[in-house]
Amino acid sequence: MTGIGLPRTTVRATVAGGIALGLVYALSPLAVWFALAMWVVVAWAAHDLEGVERRWVIGLLVVAIAARVAAIGGLFAVTDHAAVPFGSFFGDEEYFIRRSMWLRNVALGIPIHRADLIYAFDEYSYSLYLYILAFLQVLVGPAPYGLHLFATALYFAGAVMLYRAVRDALGPATAYAGLVLLLFLPSLFAWSISALKEPLFFCLSALSIALAIRIPREPSWVRRAAAVLLIVAIPPALQTIREGGFAMTALGMLGGIAGAIVVRRPRIGFVALAAAPIVVLLIWAQPAVQVTAWNALKQVAKVHWGHINTSGFVYKLLDPRLNDERAAIDSLQRDEGLRYVLRAFAHYVAEPVPWNVQSRAALAYMPEQMVWYVLVACLPLGMVTALRRAPLTASLLAAYGLTAVAIVAVTSGNIGTLIRHRALALPYLIWLGVAGGAEIVVRLARWSRRRAGDGGRAERGVIQPEFT
Repeated sequence: MTGIGLPRTTVRATVAGGIALGLVYALSPLAVWFALAMWVVVAWAAHDLEGVERRWVIGLLVVAIAARVAAIGGLFAVTDHAAVPFGSFFGDEEYFIRRSMWLRNVALGIPIHRADLIYAFDEYSYSLYLYILAFLQVLVGPAPYGLHLFATALYFAGAVMLYRAVRDALGPATAYAGLVLLLFLPSLFAWSISALKEPLFFCLSALSIALAIRIPREPSWVRRAAAVLLIVAIPPALQTIREGGFAMTALGMLGGIAGAIVVRRPRIGFVALAAAPIVVLLIWAQPAVQVTAWNALKQVAKVHWGHINTSGFVYKLLDPRLNDERAAIDSLQRDEGLRYVLRAFAHYVAEPVPWNVQSRAALAYMPEQMVWYVLVACLPLGMVTALRRAPLTASLLAAYGLTAVAIVAVTSGNIGTLIRHRALALPYLIWLGVAGGAEIVVRLARWSRRRAGDGGRAERGVIQPEFT
């Protein structure tokens, strides 16, 4: 025993733990903060869960965190630091990390090359996220690998926010299955550990959805007001992170709320459905509206043209006469514009098509593409089922997901970029697809029981098997 009454083994273990923690913090401060953040996130995810369900959720999150830490550690291990200062998973990552370091050095008065100074403040790929990364490195020092951990923490925070919201609305089984896909689909896995702006964008978008779902249940007017202020502030913040972030989030929020109102008040829905075509025709009859809309369509078509003239594998949406010169898009005709839009949504769902695989990377992606096809097929039934059980949650998920689909579909043209940007919609559509799949299982089980003669006691709605 020591002088303060503690066993020597306890004191030695405490001292050794403190020394080890100090060494880890000296090597990577963000690793220590990441571990603390993940402890909080896992505890939050498992809050008020019991028994087997609690163990399954904690186990899933721990495995997902360990897999990402292993991937980031593997990147460090395989990088030849004698040749390059740090490794990266994607080319854009290297640019983001380098640029954030240049901004950090400028803030601290550390001299940098004149060319680096110019690129640090270049308008190309400007994002507030660069300044967030720079600020983190002002606090803890250069952290090219720690930034991956920071992005991972943001992604997990967003995933758990959606998990908790969906669990309350659609039940534990649907929420758990959606969380499995959200954490382990390969494209989302890669996205979650990237030092790019997507994890922060996803985290803030998920926060806006969670707040909107929470407001009607919140008894305190002060908290309601605070949640509303945060919801209003998030779209402008996302605009500084990604171009189009304001429109994507604002339209998703407004569309989700409007959809929930229509579902909960059928009379309003019938009136809205009857009035919508008339309102659209009246608005479209205005020449200024037609000109603005047509010019906007030409602009997104030019963005698509830029994508099909990049390296990699591409798919073309425009008629052949418009693919050679960007200026030819200015002569886009109405029938050509309609075909362009229809092709855009068809290719968004279909690409990369299995019978046209052109690389090993595309071949490796095929299993996830099959999952994507199944989710899309289950979406309509899942939407109906979810709207019946939780109109606000379902409407928000659908509105956020479909808004992202619309924005990405009409601008993409590079298959690799499409896969990356499709991840903007996947975190929301996953839950609805899973709900549809669960409903199919319920109906098949009911049909099977009826054939077996037990009267089909399967409960109507999304299947919710116990965690036993």
